[in-house]
Amino acid sequence: MTLRHLTAMFLLFGTTLSGQTTFRMMAYNLLNFPDPNPAGKQDTLAKVLAYHPVDLLVCEEVKTAAGADLVLNEALNVNGVDRFSLAPYVPQQSDPWSSVKLAQCLFYDHDKFTLKHQELLLTTLRDINVFTLYVNDETLPLTQDTTFLTIYAVHLKASSGTSNENERAAMAQVLMDHLVTLPANSNVIVTGDMNMYAATEPAYGILTATDNAILLRDPLDLPDNWNSNPAMAAQHTQATRQSAIYGDGAGGGLDDRFDVGLFSDALMAANNRVHLIPNSYAPLGNSGTCFNQSITNCSTVQTPLAVLRALYFMSDHLPLVYDLAYSGTVTGVMDRGNGSDLTLWWDGSTLHLNARLPGIGHMRIIDPLGRVVGERSVAWSTGDRPLASAPELPTGPCIVQVVDDSNIAVIRVMTLAPWTK
Repeated sequence: MTLRHLTAMFLLFGTTLSGQTTFRMMAYNLLNFPDPNPAGKQDTLAKVLAYHPVDLLVCEEVKTAAGADLVLNEALNVNGVDRFSLAPYVPQQSDPWSSVKLAQCLFYDHDKFTLKHQELLLTTLRDINVFTLYVNDETLPLTQDTTFLTIYAVHLKASSGTSNENERAAMAQVLMDHLVTLPANSNVIVTGDMNMYAATEPAYGILTATDNAILLRDPLDLPDNWNSNPAMAAQHTQATRQSAIYGDGAGGGLDDRFDVGLFSDALMAANNRVHLIPNSYAPLGNSGTCFNQSITNCSTVQTPLAVLRALYFMSDHLPLVYDLAYSGTVTGVMDRGNGSDLTLWWDGSTLHLNARLPGIGHMRIIDPLGRVVGERSVAWSTGDRPLASAPELPTGPCIVQVVDDSNIAVIRVMTLAPWTK
């Protein structure tokens, strides 16, 4: 069988990830989605997700089922991808007299996960959504249990002041009252927009109390005060804009850690079958170089300007991203699309870039575990040009991204050649 045939098989059928698999997760407040501020935000979201592919996506502020469908069909399942499902969308049930209805929802790669069940917890303000999934590990020995993952998607009360802190605490207590019903040593993630200004808030104390039946841990060792603290610059998630745009969302620049992920003891243990990968937890795009500024003022060494601009226009929050390691074998597909002005294609031995306009950008090579294993700056003229040959790529499957100020092009490649840096 020729290398070209192997490449074609990989592109058609995906890749089996053996030994250890990385699950990439994102929690993102989409800001009154799908309100058109600006129009077509699902296309902007698609750019973010092309740059940072995920397996699990938790979203807050999704106002309608139609909005959830836009995320599914125009940001995730695009350019031939069809591996994502939406957990059944449930409109906000809490505070039924409110004129503002904001819901959370979950999107998941159904090749890798199956949704076992979901629940809705009612509070005085907004619902807390509970999703329990299990990993699709077809090679799981009969002597081992199925791996379950329970995700609490939250959006706590906003704004400062004692009354708002107390309402956040009451919502956190509803969550903890449900958490005690789960089996001991459960794999639990509590994630979303928590709107907390400091670790001294009552809600944070309730969620992370050391006498809880299932302990929830913050993966970061941070100062108690998060708001407007320059020592927290790399962990702030709101606001992506110095001034509000389109009359929607917050301004003031990046100075709050509102978006948080908490993980059960089981997920923090490296010997657990599924666990949080150290140092993978971060606000996407925030390099710590744009404190109190717009995200577009952050360094482009870590994140291309095109992605920073997409984050700026998408929401006043940054997505929180983190990776889970799974010790098992999962069959998954890694399809992604190309930008409108840039196209990548693979002829079996050489990776080509076809460009409608000349430009300068950045190339990243990502292995099946989600690790960046190579990157460099690239420049191109119009038309077709070789970008990389087989010896420059890792043996086996990989993903190659090319990003400029306006486009994100992504392709999957299979090579059997030895890799040399």
